[in-house]
Amino acid sequence: MARVVRRLDTLRRFFAEQRKRQGLRHAISASWSQFVGPYVQSRMQWLKRKIIRIAPLRKLRPSKSRLATALAAQGLRPGALFIGYAEGALGLGQAFRANLDGAEVAGFPFAVYPFQKGIETRLIAPYMQHRYDKDHPYKVNVIQVAPDFVPEVFKTLRRELTAQSYNILCTYWELAKAPKEWREHLANIDEIWAPNQFIADAFAHIFAGPIVIMPPAMEDTGGEHPGRAYFGLEEGRFYFMFSFDYYSSPFRKNPLGVLEAFQRAFPRGDENVGLVIKSTGAPDHYPDMKAVIAEAMARDPRIVSFDRNMPREEVLGLIRASDSYVSLHRAEGFGLGMAEAMTFGRIVIGTGYSGSADFLTDETGYPVPFNLRPLEAHEYPWSRGQYWAEPDQDAAVEIMRQAVANPVEGKQRGERAREYVLHRYNPAAVGEAMRKRLDVLFATGEAGEMPGEHGTR
Repeated sequence: MARVVRRLDTLRRFFAEQRKRQGLRHAISASWSQFVGPYVQSRMQWLKRKIIRIAPLRKLRPSKSRLATALAAQGLRPGALFIGYAEGALGLGQAFRANLDGAEVAGFPFAVYPFQKGIETRLIAPYMQHRYDKDHPYKVNVIQVAPDFVPEVFKTLRRELTAQSYNILCTYWELAKAPKEWREHLANIDEIWAPNQFIADAFAHIFAGPIVIMPPAMEDTGGEHPGRAYFGLEEGRFYFMFSFDYYSSPFRKNPLGVLEAFQRAFPRGDENVGLVIKSTGAPDHYPDMKAVIAEAMARDPRIVSFDRNMPREEVLGLIRASDSYVSLHRAEGFGLGMAEAMTFGRIVIGTGYSGSADFLTDETGYPVPFNLRPLEAHEYPWSRGQYWAEPDQDAAVEIMRQAVANPVEGKQRGERAREYVLHRYNPAAVGEAMRKRLDVLFATGEAGEMPGEHGTR
């Protein structure tokens, strides 16, 4: 019910903003194409699946047929082959390794195909190398890459590794609608595992097979981490932090929005606060944006930037050394930085839109209000006809001030956030959810409903 209320509120704000800017007729059209139409289409797909189950004489969907083929085929190994960036120093690689941890804890049979196409310059050490298998096909493949890279997987792998298997895509996408052009990319995919409802809804209009809400596992953030002294941060100062990757589009991540909010919230320069900006990416990426950050640092020594690759232990140490994590993103598929900050009980301030809305609520942090606006062509791939959030800078300024003025309330929200993310996204819980889903597939031979809270759409 809470999710429905949030969607209706988002639609209400979007409609009001579009009517104010471009009139009633445009507001109706834009609201239909962006929200109402995709929702109706997803419900029709749900109804179609219900009718198929009620009327067994109807022809089964291709996904069910392929599943039956996979289960009956000779020479396919039992269990799942996880195909993804096991050795990738990028977000998708981190998410893939965390899901492997979940599978290991759950104890179902699986192997790993360390896919490297496209990340040859961003490789790290092997992960779970004892499970590597590039030679044998399995009943189920769990493919974890970006949606537009799916064709490369099927081109790169030998055909016998995918031809008879039931192929599941575990993926992320940051905008409200997956591009229609991706329908062809998904031709060999039988099922999608979406980390949240936002992404499930984004794919509903281009994919007719099952879409299962499968929360992502998060890597363990425990252990020893470097403290403030290691990073040159002052004791007793209240630090806000934001991290982003220039490869992931700074227009989407919006670091300049965080910088502006901090400068407006604490303009005198003598307030006992600081801002830590952690970034990574090629040296020649977005030089104008980097110049703005460098100029701000030169004017205000409270602003600190780490623009380099760091070992994971250092990144986690930097999050832990900060008091609050701020993300004024315009869209997120999940929002890993915010979720990781929550594991340390930190105060999280973030735009109340997209994938992070699943865990960032008034109970667990400080959602920043927003208005939806059309993307400009240069801001993100597949931007035509898309909308994303423009966070309310005035509200962000006030929330940052509130976090400093009332840290007790912030810490209370942070503790509730810690309990929530450690329960929902820990590898054991996610591994169990994967095991249950695979049990349904193997036991029934049909891609039917999934038991428990992580259902199909």
